[in-house]
Formats: sequence, C-alpha cells, structure tokens
Amino acid sequence: MGRVFFDTKKNIVDVTAAKVLTNSDSGTTFIIDQTSGAYEITLPLMSTIDRGWNAEFIIGTVASNAVTIANNTAEDTIVGGVAGADGGAATHAETAVDEIVFISGAVLGDRVTIVSNGVNYFVSGYAADVAHITVS
Repeated sequence: MGRVFFDTKKNIVDVTAAKVLTNSDSGTTFIIDQTSGAYEITLPLMSTIDRGWNAEFIIGTVASNAVTIANNTAEDTIVGGVAGADGGAATHAETAVDEIVFISGAVLGDRVTIVSNGVNYFVSGYAADVAHITVS
C-alpha cells in the first residue's frame, strides 16, 4: 500500500521584481506580477542544480509589462514550447534558446512549467492566446 499524504501544499512565491533562482527554488510555483514594471527572472546555471530541478510560473497580476524568464548569460539551455487555447500554432524551440517571455497582453493564468534533466530546461506552457508567451 502506498503512502498517503494529507495537508500537502505547494510552495508559492510572489514575484514583483528581478530575481535570480537557485537550486533551493526547485519545486516552487512563482506567481508573476506584471504591475511593477518589466523585469527578468534568471534560471540557475545548469552546473549548480540537481537533475529534476523544476518550477512553475503563472501570471497572477496582469499589466502592460513583459516579464522574462532567462538562462544565465553563460548558457542557452531552454527547449520546448507553449500551446494556446486560441488554436494558434504553438511557440516552440527545438534547439536551446535564451528566454521565455510573458508579453504585455498576457492574461491571468497563463503559465509555463520548467523541468531540468541536468543538461536542458524543458518548457511546457499554456496560454489563452499562444502569442502571450514566447520561447526564443
């Protein structure tokens, strides 16, 4: 028989300004606030994290500011894509790229999940309109 866990909660962190993530941020759900201006959330260097590092990013407060999730400048390790409820062609990167951007115009609940295998950050996302989140 498997173990049963009660009263488990996700670790939720509100983000309102630039932030550099670390290995200890794995498993966190970041709620993005676009009202405080454009800013960047920097992913940890691959050499500083454990295989399986993961995080989720969700638009929690909408405004006209872009929020970027980016590699450390020493790496290009983001691959994957975002689908949209609008039926538009998915934004997708098959080769490693620099960043994910929640654009001005993103809506409440647009989200991406990032998981690392120790070599790349694999991104999967969902937006009301596929253009709300770019992977490039």
